[in-house]
Formats: sequence, structure tokens, C-alpha cells
Amino acid sequence: MSDPALQLLGVGLLAFTRIALIFVQAPIFGSNHIPNPILVGCAVAVTASMFPHLPIPADMPVDLFPFFGALLTQACVGLVIGFVSFIIIAAAQFGGELLDIQMGLSSAASFDPASHGAINLLRKVLFYTSMNLYLIVGGHHQLLAAIYKSYEVIPLTYFSMSGDLAMQLLRLSSDLLVIGTQIAAPALAALFIAQCALGLLARVAPQMNIFMLSFPLNIAIGLILLRLSYPLIMRVLGLQFELSLESLLQCIEMMMPLGR
Repeated sequence: MSDPALQLLGVGLLAFTRIALIFVQAPIFGSNHIPNPILVGCAVAVTASMFPHLPIPADMPVDLFPFFGALLTQACVGLVIGFVSFIIIAAAQFGGELLDIQMGLSSAASFDPASHGAINLLRKVLFYTSMNLYLIVGGHHQLLAAIYKSYEVIPLTYFSMSGDLAMQLLRLSSDLLVIGTQIAAPALAALFIAQCALGLLARVAPQMNIFMLSFPLNIAIGLILLRLSYPLIMRVLGLQFELSLESLLQCIEMMMPLGR
């Protein structure tokens, strides 16, 4: 790509690849509520807005196959950034899934356009709650700022999976389970106590149909505790969205070349 026009085209394709792979997973942008043509158009618009600030890499590939390799590196960078940005949304869904299983709502799954499949009720509720809170706190603006930061730190032809980055991704994956459990903890604790009480009642009054009584009781207790704990859930999610931005910037810096 010795021709300047071809070099500019290559820079645009590399930048678009990174942004497109980020948008595949990122909150809001990666939602299946957005049709694919609009998603591609958003990626093109963001690429066009950042293109004037992108330098031509000194090691820009001049042949076709090395250029495909550079495209693969940018796809990897985009997947890492998109994965980190989606962690908190996935944690909220995990918390809702725990509640659905414990309350017996798994059989009441309904179609969800965000996933093109049957999703349990409370998982869907917490998913949309976290998405709305993500918009309220300006998470989509922070994501765009992080994407611009990534172009300042990570060259358009570079990707490195260091040991520190791998450990950071593993830690964030484990945080997903911890945050999801924290979200569901109040209702889960109340349901556990209710199950213990029903077990004692079954031993004291074996003639009662405790099994049938447990279904409406679990749903009532779970929904009441979920409603009472909603302010706590919002605080946890809001704090985690702030920490998620810091984790995202740390992961971007961990992909920085050693000489920079």
C-alpha cells in the first residue's frame, strides 16, 4: 500500500474493523433491537468521526495477506474492549437468572427480541434495568471516549495478549458471578429462609401440601424482596458501571506496545 489513497483506505478499514467488533458485544450498540444495517451505519459514522485523528502506522502492510493479518489484530482488540464493556450487563442477567430458578419462574420464559430466544422473566427485567441505567450514567458516551483512547494507545496494526491482560479478563469474568450474586442476594436469602420454614412446617404438619404451597409463596416473597432491594441494585449497578470504565481503560493500556 505505497499509494497514499490506498494507505488511507487501509487505515479506514482497520479502524472500522475495531469499532465493528466492539459494537458486536457492547451494550446498546450490540443489542439485537438495533437492525444490522443501522449498526453498520453507526460503526461507519463513528469511524468517519475518528478518521481525521488517526495516523498512518509506520508498519502499514503493503501486501494483501499481511493486511488481512492486521485486520485480525484489530478484530481481537475490538472483541476485548466489547467483552469488558458488556461484563456488568451480563452480571445483571446472571442475577436475574438466579432469581428465576429459585422462584420457579424458569417455566414462564417468553420471547425476547434482544436475544432472539426465550428468556426468563426476571433476567429480562434486570437486563432492561441495567441497560436503562447504562444510558442514564452516560455509559455509551464513556465507551466512545474509550474507543478514541484506544486509538491513541494501541496502533492500528498491533495486538498483544499479555499475561496481565489475561489475568485481568479472568478477574472480570469472576466478578460477573460475584456481582450477579450480590444483585440477587436479598431475595435469595429470603427464599432460603422461606424454604427452611416450609421444611419445618412439612415435618410438623405432614398432611399439608407444602409442595403446592411453596410455588405462590416463593414467587410472592421473591417479588417483594426484589422490589424492596431495587434501590440497592441500582446503587450496585451504578458503582459497577463506574468501575467498569476504569477496568476498560486498564485493559486498553495493557494492550499498549512496550516501547510506547
